[in-house]
Amino acid sequence: MKILSIANFKGGTGKSVTACNLAAIAAREGRRVLLIDADAQHNASDFFGADPEGCTLTDVLEGTGDTTAADNVQETTLDNLDVLPADMGLLRLDLAAILTQDNAPLRRMDDFLDALREDGEYDLILIDCPPSFTAASVAALVNSDEVLMPTRSDAFSRTGVLEIRDQLNNVGLRLLRPLPRIRVLITMADARSSVPKQAADMYKAAGFEVCRTVIRSGVAVSKSTWQRLPLYAVAPSSNPALDYERLAKEVLGTATDLSAPLRSGRDDKDEGKRRAADSRPYGEDGEV
Repeated sequence: MKILSIANFKGGTGKSVTACNLAAIAAREGRRVLLIDADAQHNASDFFGADPEGCTLTDVLEGTGDTTAADNVQETTLDNLDVLPADMGLLRLDLAAILTQDNAPLRRMDDFLDALREDGEYDLILIDCPPSFTAASVAALVNSDEVLMPTRSDAFSRTGVLEIRDQLNNVGLRLLRPLPRIRVLITMADARSSVPKQAADMYKAAGFEVCRTVIRSGVAVSKSTWQRLPLYAVAPSSNPALDYERLAKEVLGTATDLSAPLRSGRDDKDEGKRRAADSRPYGEDGEV
C-alpha cells in the first residue's frame, strides 16, 4: 500500500485537482484507492459527493470514529474509489492541538493507516493536504511514502515548496521519522512560455526532484470542478486531461502509453489558435 500526499503551503496551485484526478485515474485502472481529504475546505470531499453527515477525518483524529478503520470511509460513484471526507471540525482540532500540545491526532492517524495496511483494503492512499501546517497535514505527511508538491511557476508558490521541505525536515527529526520522497509538479503552465522550464530548473538547482510531466492550463479544469467529474470524463482530449494521464503513469505507474505524442486539446476556444508547441509535452519524453 502506497501513501502519497499532495501538499504545498501556497494555495491555488492545483492540489485538490491533482489529488482528485490521480485518484480517479488510478481507480479506473483497477487500483483500490482511498482519497483522504485533510483540508477543512473539503473541496475533494465535495468533488466526489461525500456525505457531510458521515464519518470524517476529524472523527478519526479525535478518536470518535468507528473502531474498524475501513468502516470510517465512504464509497463514491466511481468503482474502486472511496473517500474519507473533511469538514470544518479540522479547524477545531488544530486549535486543540495548539492549546494542549497534544500528539494524539498523529498517533490516531498512525493507527488508522496501520489498520488499513494490515487489512489490505487499498493499493493506494492519496491525501489532499491543506495549504498550511495543521494537525491533519502533519499526521498525513509523516505517514507518507511520497509527497507530491504541485506548484505554479511563480515566486510565491516557490516559497510554499521551500517551507514545506523545511518543516518536513524539522518534524522528521523531532519524531525520528524517515523523510518521504519529495517531488515537485509544475502546474497551470503555459506551454508557449519558457517560464515553466525556468521554474523547473530552479527547483532542480535547489535539490528537488521534479516530475517530467508538466500540467498545462486549460478551461477543462474549471468545467471538471463544476461537473464534479474527472477530466478524462469531461474533456479527455484537453491538455490538462492528457497531462494528468501522463502524470499518473509517471507517479503511479498506470497503463497510459507515454510513447504516443500528446494532441492539443480543443476545449479552450477562448485561448484562440494554439501553437504547435502546445500539442507536445515540454522537451523530449516530457522532460521539463
